[in-house]
Amino acid sequence: MIKIVKLTILAALIFTGSQALHAQETKPVGFFLKDSVKIGESVPFIFSYKDKKNRSVIFPDSLYNFAPFELVSKEYFNTQSDDTNSIDSAVYYLTTFEIDTVQRLSLPVFLITESDSIPNFSLMDSIILDQVVTQMPDSVNMEENSYYRPVSLEFNYPYFIIALIVLGILAIIVLVVWGKDIRKKIRLYRLKKGLEKFKTGFDQQIDALGNDTTKANIEKTLKYWKSYMEGLENLPFTKLTTKEIVLLMQSSSLEETLKSIDKNIYSRATVSALQNDFEFLKDYTQDRYNHISEVIKNA
Repeated sequence: MIKIVKLTILAALIFTGSQALHAQETKPVGFFLKDSVKIGESVPFIFSYKDKKNRSVIFPDSLYNFAPFELVSKEYFNTQSDDTNSIDSAVYYLTTFEIDTVQRLSLPVFLITESDSIPNFSLMDSIILDQVVTQMPDSVNMEENSYYRPVSLEFNYPYFIIALIVLGILAIIVLVVWGKDIRKKIRLYRLKKGLEKFKTGFDQQIDALGNDTTKANIEKTLKYWKSYMEGLENLPFTKLTTKEIVLLMQSSSLEETLKSIDKNIYSRATVSALQNDFEFLKDYTQDRYNHISEVIKNA
């Protein structure tokens, strides 16, 4: 196909050269390589122009209106020159979706002057539309198909990425503007839930002492209190002795209570006021919770 096109261009150039002998200004040569074309089919249009050497000319490009045809692609050939003349040539591959039986085309070259460009059109060439459907029926029987065919959905990654970016920006803004307040509320919420859980478990431990005041049960209840206080105060209560705890907390009431509990654990004397001591620890814990909550709120 390419060989045929090139031979046709060569013939056109020879024809153009012969025209130059009979006319002062040569017209471009343009013609279809085929006699007929089908709708949507690509057809080559040969186009060439011979002019004085070194004279500037412009061929139509993709911005040119090729109506009634549409440009599919184009191919330009190197300029061929001798001592006096130059020959430019190109092949335009065109298609049409019009239904006219005969369709025509003429293309220009634009001659560049000092202030303007002058179009010089080729002679009109025509091509016949090969109509596959010659007559439309009055009605068409459509085949009915009601079978369900699932269609896979494609994930919209661009929108997903944009949404992530927007959410990220909003999250940064929220953290910058309200981050401190949010962290406070989260910490206070956790403290409140922790206190509620502690009270429920500690009440069960105290109730159990009514039936079992053995050394192991008393130590278990005291350790439960120390474990909660360790998280509340951020101090190693479970590893500290009574003396060390009193030294840190600076509370005489707490000192008396812890010493009373120690006597019940380590002394052989009869157990006394044990439940009252643990009730005091529960109240003391509530006071420390209130104090720490206020510190967080005012931070």
